[in-house]
Amino acid sequence: MCGTARLNEISMNLSSKNQQIIYSLLLALILLNLPIYFFFVRPEIEADAGEQASIQQMRQQLVRRATTLNALKEIERKLKDSREKYKKFEADFLFPRDKGASKLLEELDDICAEAGLLRNRVGYHLDPEPTLGMQRLGITLPIEGSYANIRDFLNILESTSKFVIVDSMALVSEREGTEIIQLDVSLSTLFVAHP
Repeated sequence: MCGTARLNEISMNLSSKNQQIIYSLLLALILLNLPIYFFFVRPEIEADAGEQASIQQMRQQLVRRATTLNALKEIERKLKDSREKYKKFEADFLFPRDKGASKLLEELDDICAEAGLLRNRVGYHLDPEPTLGMQRLGITLPIEGSYANIRDFLNILESTSKFVIVDSMALVSEREGTEIIQLDVSLSTLFVAHP
C-alpha cells in the first residue's frame, strides 16, 4: 500500500506542463522508431521472407528431382529384371543363334527315333528380316510312319522345352494295305536376331 500511495503522490506533484513534456518525449521516441522500422527493420524482414520463399522453392525442386530420380531408378531396375528374365527365357526355350539349326535337327532326329518315324531330307527357310527382335526359321520335315508313330512324334514334340511350332502337316502319300503314311511337317522356331 505504501508504494501505491507514493506513486499517487508523485504523479500529483508533477505539473501538467511536465506531463506534457513527458508525453511529447514519448511521442517523439515513438515517431523516431517509425523511420528506424521502415529503413532498417522492415527491409530485413522482407529480405528474410524472400530468402525463405527461395529456400522453399529450392526444396520443392529438390523433392521433384528426387521423385524423378527414384522413378528412373525403378524403371532401370525393372529393365534389368526384364533383361534377366528374357535371357533366361532365351536360354531355356530358344535354340542358340549360332548353332540353332543343327541343335534343332538333332532334337528332331531324337524325337523321330523315339517315335519310331523315318526322316528324309530336311528343307530350311530363314526369314530375311527379323520381327520384334526375333528371326523365324521354317523347316519342312518329311517323315514316314504309322498314325500311332505320328501321334507319338507330336506328343513328344509338344513336351520338349524348346520353342517349336507345328505350322502344318501335309499328306504326301499313303501305302495301301499298310498303316504307313508319308507327311511333310512344316515346323518353325525363333532365334534372337542379334546384330
